[in-house]
Amino acid sequence: MVNIKNLFGRKIKEYRKKKNLTQAQLAEMVNVDDKHISCIESGKNFPSPDLIERFATSLEVEPKDLFEFYHLQDTGDLKSDIITMLDKLNKDELTLAHKYVRTFLLK
Repeated sequence: MVNIKNLFGRKIKEYRKKKNLTQAQLAEMVNVDDKHISCIESGKNFPSPDLIERFATSLEVEPKDLFEFYHLQDTGDLKSDIITMLDKLNKDELTLAHKYVRTFLLK
């Protein structure tokens, strides 16, 4: 299972590459050593709240966007997460969710 440090690092790398930035360029923008960027992207280190804000500003995203990992999770984790969410629904909500999923899948 992937931990939050790995997922966060992959997300930083994803946004950095979208901006066509090198690790050194991003490091300069957020005022840290490029080795620190490498350690964060590889999941070895996790940034401070202040650094998270500097990442968000430099990458032109909201801080919360740096924590949206669903597309980075493996299929088994995604299925498990969906089942957990569905288990919390009442019958009417479950019927509506079923309708949405069927509509989406039958496009």
